[in-house]
Amino acid sequence: MKKVFRLLLLLAGLGLGYWLWGLCCPSPEKLVQRQMARLATTATFTTHDSNISRALKISHLTGMFTVDAQVSLDASGETARTLNGRDEIRDAARSGLTMLSALKLEFSDVSIRVAPDKLTADVNCTTRVLMGGSRDMRAEEMHFQLRKIDGSWLISRAETVKTLT
Repeated sequence: MKKVFRLLLLLAGLGLGYWLWGLCCPSPEKLVQRQMARLATTATFTTHDSNISRALKISHLTGMFTVDAQVSLDASGETARTLNGRDEIRDAARSGLTMLSALKLEFSDVSIRVAPDKLTADVNCTTRVLMGGSRDMRAEEMHFQLRKIDGSWLISRAETVKTLT
């Protein structure tokens, strides 16, 4: 009976240790997934957000990109636009926050591929955007490239992917 109890106690300890290891040292895929979730949360705002809250969101959003980041947007029904660097990304976010009353951003079907060196990652996903008071959600396929810089996963490139319609 003692041996069974000790074996169960040992298995419970090993399980707890494995869980703590995963909690303390998450995989690069998990860290990239968290960064993408943070991006969606940070870019989302409502009509009830104050100007200070929106300014903080712009600051946090800009900090999620590398200094030399490039964002190429070619959404259906919109003119193509390329943003180069954090300054242009910040300016575009600022104008979006003033022009729109609300914005909801979601990522679904997220596929993450981390390079063998664990310093870069490619993310393919479907981006769903709900703007202002509209009930129509727009969906676009997106591709993101992230680089690990000083321990943080930052977006170095984001672009819409042309799909067959």
